[in-house]
Amino acid sequence: MPHPRIASVVAVEPHPDDVEILCLGTLLKLKQEGTRLTIVCVTNGDKGSGNQPDLPYPEVAAMRFREASSVAAALGAEFINLGAEDEYLYDTPELRNALAAVFRRAKADVVLAPSPHCYQTDHTIASEIAFQAAHLSALPQLRITPPALPALPALPSAPAMYYYDTLPGLDFEPSFYVDISGQMARKQELARMHTSQMASMKSQSDWDLVEAIEVLGRMRGLQSGTRYAEAFRLCARYPRLKAWTQFPA
Repeated sequence: MPHPRIASVVAVEPHPDDVEILCLGTLLKLKQEGTRLTIVCVTNGDKGSGNQPDLPYPEVAAMRFREASSVAAALGAEFINLGAEDEYLYDTPELRNALAAVFRRAKADVVLAPSPHCYQTDHTIASEIAFQAAHLSALPQLRITPPALPALPALPSAPAMYYYDTLPGLDFEPSFYVDISGQMARKQELARMHTSQMASMKSQSDWDLVEAIEVLGRMRGLQSGTRYAEAFRLCARYPRLKAWTQFPA
């Protein structure tokens, strides 16, 4: 297999399942090209039981970890959860360093992050943490030492950053689109593995993950002249800009 132009991508999500809805098709394309994939969830998702509101929070978190881990395994990606409390995410030095450590360990070329204009603060703050962690990951004077591991060397430069779409595509002006027509069926199949969220979202919003993926993917495809697409926006700030010879089309 030829060496991929993008060797390592880290996708940051606020909750277990956000990546599946908003950028999984692109990750599937990257995996086909040989790119190393890492999915990092910032919160533990323990409030994601709208259809069963009396479930204990630790039980919900464990269930969602199992679901997200299963999807990542099927994708051929590594799944990491940073364990912050769902619905009460705050930008802290500890979370910045933990995420920067993931970027360093994965040798990330690209970071995919939630939009800074998404629908609730877990999303917008996860976006902010990812933005700063990308910068910190390339500072050699920042000594990041994960528990029981040696210090991780800084990246040679900050990873390029792209923001993925919002739910349901509101307040988001795409810079470019990725055609995922060939990945759509597999994307929906993997999303169904989030059994708890299929039920929870349906009970609260009258739509589930697969319906959201269908509607948003078709809308972005219509905008970009294909059947299904995912939308991204460039993080146009130094030094997170990179010139690529190719991005997955």
